[in-house]
Amino acid sequence: MFNLKTIPTAAFANWGRRLFILFLICSFVLIIGISFISKPKIYHCFMDTDLTDHEDLSSSKDESSLLRDILFAKEKPIPGRTIFFVESKCNCSDSGYTILNFTAHQACAIESAALHHSSYEVFALVACPSIRQQIDPVLDALLSYKNVKVRYVNLWRFAAGTPIEDWLKKDDLFHTKYKLKFRIKIHSQFSSLRYLMVNISDLLRILALYRYGGIYMDTDVVVLRSFAAEPPNFMAAETKTSIANGVFGIEPNGVGDQLAKQLLIGFQKYYSGNIWAYNGPKLFSRVMFEICGTKDINLMQNDPDRCQGIKVFDIDAFYKIKWMERRGFFEPHLANATLQRLNDAYVTHLWNHIKTDWPIRVDSGAAYMQLAAKHCPKVLAATGKYFT
Repeated sequence: MFNLKTIPTAAFANWGRRLFILFLICSFVLIIGISFISKPKIYHCFMDTDLTDHEDLSSSKDESSLLRDILFAKEKPIPGRTIFFVESKCNCSDSGYTILNFTAHQACAIESAALHHSSYEVFALVACPSIRQQIDPVLDALLSYKNVKVRYVNLWRFAAGTPIEDWLKKDDLFHTKYKLKFRIKIHSQFSSLRYLMVNISDLLRILALYRYGGIYMDTDVVVLRSFAAEPPNFMAAETKTSIANGVFGIEPNGVGDQLAKQLLIGFQKYYSGNIWAYNGPKLFSRVMFEICGTKDINLMQNDPDRCQGIKVFDIDAFYKIKWMERRGFFEPHLANATLQRLNDAYVTHLWNHIKTDWPIRVDSGAAYMQLAAKHCPKVLAATGKYFT
């Protein structure tokens, strides 16, 4: 009779090791196959059909029409006189379309830019084929400004003719390269999806200013004053050692053209899809260090000629309220002190990627609601009792 006790322990150990090695090999082959063959589901949310026959959102009588592609619309951004915002969030359904839904604080950012820059066009770019909701008071409030436009932007068409066109066609934006110990590179679609929306936003803002020049702003800001008197090429320090990409300006020619090219080339060369801020502030810092020939941000600020005329604002201009102090926007008892600190700022950030505090009562007396009343009054009036 067969007896397990008669089989040597060493034989069990050998079989166990062989099965484990076989499992590892099969898993490795499966991962490589999935990584190379399949595309992440979210990838298809950024695809579209030919939108040339669809009406423009801002002029259509049909409120459910698709957003018009920025490249097909009759009204184009004015080179060097346009402010851009980007919405890269993509919640597409089986129909392949996303329902357009600006939160009140996103709309506030856009309105504040339009309010303080009446001689500029303000374009809000949406990265997914999107349909407007039938009833949307917040969007109606935005579009009551003649200089505000909402447009769809297709990644691949928008990058056509730019230094990053060929790279983008390889879909590396949706994958992250890993180099294993035995020096084989594999592409993973999984870890890169964590920051995909951020990476797409980081790329689209550079592409927009490469194509048209102008100013880019994040959708979690409130604009407090005009940039019209400032040099066309500018950015700002976020810390004593880094340059941010939350607000920046690039002229459509000359130094600005070269700056935009360097940013696009650097985005491709150093791209990493699974590291926070790597394709944003870290990229901008790296490029500015090269242009200015120094990592000393104080030196950049005090000697603009060193940076080819690119102005580097100090931290207080855009980032006076640090992310760890953001409670000051939402706690009523901190309102006066918070607002006083913003007296000389151009823009203030709300740091929405850190922690959300929405919705907030419009009658709360919080610093943010006081800023909204002054800098985005139409959006505020459209929101009701709560600001989202």
